[in-house]
Amino acid sequence: MVDFAKGYFRRSVFKTYRFFKHPRKLKTRPVMRWFARHFLDKRVWRPTQHTFAGGMAVGTFVTLQLLPIQMPSAVILAAVFRVNIPIAIAMCWVSNPVTMAALIPLEYNVGKWALAFLTEVPSTPFPTKFPEHVAEMWLALREHAPVMLFGGVILGAVLVPVSYVLTYLIWGAIDQWNKYRKQPTLPLKDLNS
Repeated sequence: MVDFAKGYFRRSVFKTYRFFKHPRKLKTRPVMRWFARHFLDKRVWRPTQHTFAGGMAVGTFVTLQLLPIQMPSAVILAAVFRVNIPIAIAMCWVSNPVTMAALIPLEYNVGKWALAFLTEVPSTPFPTKFPEHVAEMWLALREHAPVMLFGGVILGAVLVPVSYVLTYLIWGAIDQWNKYRKQPTLPLKDLNS
């Protein structure tokens, strides 16, 4: 039964793939052509050195934007830049309720520092605990959310190249180490002979 389900699932995935990549569909519909070029490209699903590093960079930028639409944003940005989609989605899980305690003040302080050069920053201090009433929470968010969003964009813009370069270099180092490890070793000559 499980083998039948696996086979059925695999056949249906291939049929769907062939349907979306059919030349007649791609010729007549520009939306399908865009979809096939960005989502059905094998490079965005199988990691290579460039696509993996690009997926990490896109995921790092999106995870620093404290918005509720992180995963769809990561999928769209990864498809547009043709980088690894699963890695970009996985990086969105870095900003979770546990890490929010560190990310929110960091983004707020960076946004406040950056906006001090451009405009006036909020005069009220950032709340240390949630207000009890919804109206008070809305007023606090309305005043401090733009500062946090700006801080998230600045942090993301700074960390995207860092993330890309580090991931690219680590991938290359691991690849070199694997090649070195797989090299055959030459037998040592006996010193007594």
